[in-house]
Amino acid sequence: MSLSSDLQAYFGSEAVSTDPLVLDAYRQDQSFVKPRRPDAVVKVKDVTQIQELIRYANKTLIPVIPFSSGLNLHGGTIPTQGGIVIDMSGMNRILMIDDKNWSAVIEPGVTAQQLQDELSRHNLRALLPFGIHPRRSALTSFVERDPAVAAASFEYGNEHIMDTELVLPTGELFRTGLWSAGEKPGSPLGPVRAMLNRLWTGAQGTLGIFTKINIKVEYLPMQRMVRLFHFDAFPEIIEPLRVMQRREIGWECFVINNVNAAALFCESWMVPEQLPTDLRDASEFYALRKALPPWLLVVCMNGGPRLPEEKLAYEVAALDEVARQTGMSRYENDVYEDLLCREMIRPWGILKKFCYRGAVHDVSFKTTLRRVPEFQRILLEVLNRYGYPFDDVGVYILIMERGRAVHCEIDIHGGIPGTEDAERIYQLWLEISERFIDEGAFFDRPYGAWAPLVYSRAGTYTEKLKQIKKSLDPNNIMNPGKLCF
Repeated sequence: MSLSSDLQAYFGSEAVSTDPLVLDAYRQDQSFVKPRRPDAVVKVKDVTQIQELIRYANKTLIPVIPFSSGLNLHGGTIPTQGGIVIDMSGMNRILMIDDKNWSAVIEPGVTAQQLQDELSRHNLRALLPFGIHPRRSALTSFVERDPAVAAASFEYGNEHIMDTELVLPTGELFRTGLWSAGEKPGSPLGPVRAMLNRLWTGAQGTLGIFTKINIKVEYLPMQRMVRLFHFDAFPEIIEPLRVMQRREIGWECFVINNVNAAALFCESWMVPEQLPTDLRDASEFYALRKALPPWLLVVCMNGGPRLPEEKLAYEVAALDEVARQTGMSRYENDVYEDLLCREMIRPWGILKKFCYRGAVHDVSFKTTLRRVPEFQRILLEVLNRYGYPFDDVGVYILIMERGRAVHCEIDIHGGIPGTEDAERIYQLWLEISERFIDEGAFFDRPYGAWAPLVYSRAGTYTEKLKQIKKSLDPNNIMNPGKLCF
């Protein structure tokens, strides 16, 4: 029997496709990862079907690739060795919202917008990354460690996942945290984090498939306020940020340059449905980029569930004192501040930046605040060699763990796969990445070409990962070719 006949016998003809036109939708994304069409796509409805498909893959030694929303921009779901794509977009239930212990259980097909809309009805919110697509799988975003603009814990960073359920490469069901001891996640004392799940997060489906996660959620602030401060050069921001973070002022706190700010504030652009996208008229963007200051520091203060006015008044007074102490200049614009207040809850407006050149290839890494100017210097060196203007580079810097670390995203615009400038932009992006890694930038999500750059520098760690992979996935069926596998 053929692969198609086998799969249809298991899952029904409506759930299985080997039509080349259907398969083409899974063969590539906007990344530089080489396109590859899968052999088949199976749209699953529940955990049992995933287990059945994994067992079949082990018998036939066919690779399987988990897929949720198709909005991974770094090639994580491209079937680099062919095989079967497991499409979980139909598993889109929010299974539990605990408004007493502030947690929610979601399936892989739940989108960021769907989750936020449902939580808002309970006066709660998910802590989402700045730049998540509204149709992106919320589960995938958490599993791939996308850094949320607001951390659930300033002591432990962006750790939002608590209890988890996943299917191992053998087809077995595995649960972590309190879920492993009973039928429901969480407890009367509130959900408990289980760090064991970090073995699978960021693994791009190479060690198993998450089918449910219990995530930390927070109250939806009824009152919040954004303050903007402008700077001519990034080193000027460092000391004010240090003082502000030591005093624990604000919750969401990040820096954007005028390229990202202009894209966010551009009213004539909309968030694209698909990425990459078509180019849009950039006249308003150019005008905004010219008018805006080089750097904007964004500080959002939230009123708590109790005494919100008093909390906001305290934080505003403290922030004003830091501004006087460090010489920060406020950038007063009520329209932009109101827009950013909304973006803290539904943070996808920045994706309008794709309208500029159609594609955005980011270099994302972690470092310390004081080292950001060093990476900026390296960036300028490489850009000058390629003749790529710094004025076209977007920069987003998220302050993490009260200033102990920062997450940096450097956006290189252009390079839509298949276009004339794709190879040049790829070489530019690759050289920036390699120079940053050589200089000590921490790439904690090594997608695509980053994987060999990262793992070639960590021999012992890589060898241990391969041993774990061989133990969990002896037939090497789970998304082979990703990471160091």
